[in-house]
Amino acid sequence: MTIEPDYTLKEVATALGMSERWVRQKISDGAEHQRYGHKIRFSAEQVERLRASHTKAPVEQSITTGRKKRTA
Repeated sequence: MTIEPDYTLKEVATALGMSERWVRQKISDGAEHQRYGHKIRFSAEQVERLRASHTKAPVEQSITTGRKKRTA
C-alpha cells in the first residue's frame, strides 16, 4: 500500500497561481479538503477539482464600456 502525498494550502495556492486567501475562501465555499488539527491538506484529486472549478466559462456576449447614449 502506498500513501499519496497531501498538498499544503501554500502549495495549492502556488500551483493554481492564486493567493492562500483565495484558497481559504474556496474552502469556506465548500471545496473538499482534509484537516489534521489546524493543518489543511488536499489530495491530488481535490486539487484537480479546485482547478476545474477555477476555469472561466467562455463569454457569449462582448462587454462594452463607456457612457450610455442618451435617448431623447
